[in-house]
Amino acid sequence: MQNKKSLLQRMLVIYITFFIILAVGLAHSLLPNFSRGYNEGASIGADIARNWMSGAPRQIYTLGEVQISNQAEYALTGIDSQSEVKITPAIKHICLTVDQPATSNASPMGLAFSAIGGSPWIYLLTMLSSAAFLAIIVLMFIIIHSIRRSIKEERTLDRRNVWYIRTIGILTIFTEMGHALIAWCMSARAAELLAGSNLVVDTTFSISYYTIIMGILVIFTAEVFAIGQNLSEEQKLTI
Repeated sequence: MQNKKSLLQRMLVIYITFFIILAVGLAHSLLPNFSRGYNEGASIGADIARNWMSGAPRQIYTLGEVQISNQAEYALTGIDSQSEVKITPAIKHICLTVDQPATSNASPMGLAFSAIGGSPWIYLLTMLSSAAFLAIIVLMFIIIHSIRRSIKEERTLDRRNVWYIRTIGILTIFTEMGHALIAWCMSARAAELLAGSNLVVDTTFSISYYTIIMGILVIFTAEVFAIGQNLSEEQKLTI
């Protein structure tokens, strides 16, 4: 019995460590964009409402984290030109705010839901990715609480946790795929707007394989746990 309790305690430490690393990794890659997007969205929403009330509606939207492939140079001001230290910055990522006349059939809601990427579909995908990220955090707390309860009761975890872990893995992959698709759509739009300028937009589909691998490992963990649970149930029936 003591060995069983020790095993569950080690399992608790492993699960908590794993989920904390996963949460920190997702937060590090996604939260800065969400917080910045919230502030920009509030400002754009105020501008859209003001233009609509003035009788001259305009479509305003942002294109964030657009990657530049030609590393265009950027001139610095305020630096002593006589200094021996030479600094040559290069533009690799840019954020664009596009302000253009709205179409004749545009509505305030349509303009508001196009504030990200200029398309309601991109706005919807951004919201779904945010909801998936929040769901991952909630499921992590549920699983950790369930493991703690299992240790106190000295029993294995119930089958629901297998589904929770599978869901976390699927949502992790979905969140990264959604983020990559949003970035690709924004880059494609930025390439159209900046055509003919000195900036060349990289329109390749880029994805974080680290996050995808993490999601696959979570699903793999769920399947290993499911096999172990099935073997435990079969052993009880045999006894």
